[in-house]
Amino acid sequence: MHAAPARSGHARRIVSLMAAMLALTAPAMALAQAGPFILPAAGCGMAHCDARMSDNVAQVSPSVAVEVAVDRNSSGAVGGLGCVSNTRLVACTGSSDPALKSNLTVYDADGNRLWDDGGRLDATAWYSAAMISESNHVIAADQKRMYRADPISGTILWQSAKPDDGTPISPVLIGATSSMILLATKADAGVGTPELSVWDVSTGALLSHQPIVDPVTGVLFATINTPAVKGNRAYVLAAGVGMPDNGRLYAIDVCESDACGGRGKLKVVWNHPFDGPSSASPLLIGQRVFFDGLRGKSTGLFYGVDDLGNAPAQAWVKKFTGRFGSSAAQDPRGGLWFFPWQGGNLLRVAERTGAVQQTVNVSTVLGLDAGYSPVTALSISASPSGAVVVTFGTQNKSNSVGIGPHVAAIDVSTSATGSQLWKYRVSSNAARLAPTGQYPIVTNHAGARRVVFRGTTSSTFFIGEP
Repeated sequence: MHAAPARSGHARRIVSLMAAMLALTAPAMALAQAGPFILPAAGCGMAHCDARMSDNVAQVSPSVAVEVAVDRNSSGAVGGLGCVSNTRLVACTGSSDPALKSNLTVYDADGNRLWDDGGRLDATAWYSAAMISESNHVIAADQKRMYRADPISGTILWQSAKPDDGTPISPVLIGATSSMILLATKADAGVGTPELSVWDVSTGALLSHQPIVDPVTGVLFATINTPAVKGNRAYVLAAGVGMPDNGRLYAIDVCESDACGGRGKLKVVWNHPFDGPSSASPLLIGQRVFFDGLRGKSTGLFYGVDDLGNAPAQAWVKKFTGRFGSSAAQDPRGGLWFFPWQGGNLLRVAERTGAVQQTVNVSTVLGLDAGYSPVTALSISASPSGAVVVTFGTQNKSNSVGIGPHVAAIDVSTSATGSQLWKYRVSSNAARLAPTGQYPIVTNHAGARRVVFRGTTSSTFFIGEP
């Protein structure tokens, strides 16, 4: 076991000098042709690899959980939304990195730092996961800007100022050929109106932007969730600003030609009201959108809503004790996995009816003290033998010192109650260090597979096969 090597003082000076040079030259490069941005077919779930937000990593999980590398060169109170991978490299966002003044770091599969933003992104970058392409390019955003970089050459390909000051919620690709970027922002006190904005993925040119406003009541809606996308249609979960219980699922089309009003033009096609707010992001399977809501303070709701083209139709809604804190993840056998907060169980429900099909008690399957629950996104992969695996972070609701958080991989298809593939203890005290984000998989040149995740102290962990 070893920690990732820290940069030498000389290397840090090179990074800082490069960042300064790029800062001077970036405005002139704002409309440079960077080419298409092709999402990888495997390595990470969510919108950063799968626009439907399936959470399927499409990789084989490591067979063991050896600590390969931990980058502890950064600090901060928040770990970030997590890391993304194209199976070879991994890009992680965070809330602060005073040692290198960076909030985006790119690693190889062995946990070595290859590149960082050198202070270009501010601390709001942690609200968004980056995107990484098959060609190793990275797109990331903060409250003020979005940019595309080639971390291998250390080049900023373009940067573009955001039209609003709202905190960004994970850029996603949109369009039949994924030639545009859609960014949603959340409402922040005293920083203006949150908007949806669209950019050209090749040049970074801003194509359009607008807030989501009810045309009758004038209520402004904003999101804290990453949109799900299919073709040129985005599904955005939003709530009235200042009225969080006023939730709406919006279907919004982004135009790709003059035939519909001009490339990048946004059009609200329909909205579906629900009890909000939603704490997670939507999952799209076929024409059905799955998402959470909240009734009062303790009744979690989960919905299945069909997109009929020009209108929605609610298929079902189910009540649960406890709110939801993570998106649903698609099981390749059928159904979707999620968990009510501090309920202690992973649940698989039917896509058609919402009925519970499978229950996995986290404490029991992992052989831990009673009271453990999932606390992060769920990532779906396969075991070396081909079983369905759910990887997630878990901690005990007592939050006692000595009862530490873990990251675990559970085989959920060999038996109905699940079986442990592996678990890794992150720390002895969740109040000091706990897992966050999602669980991409990278493979090194020797074929060793590693899971990558962030910690709440902005550390980055690589665990798996040595």
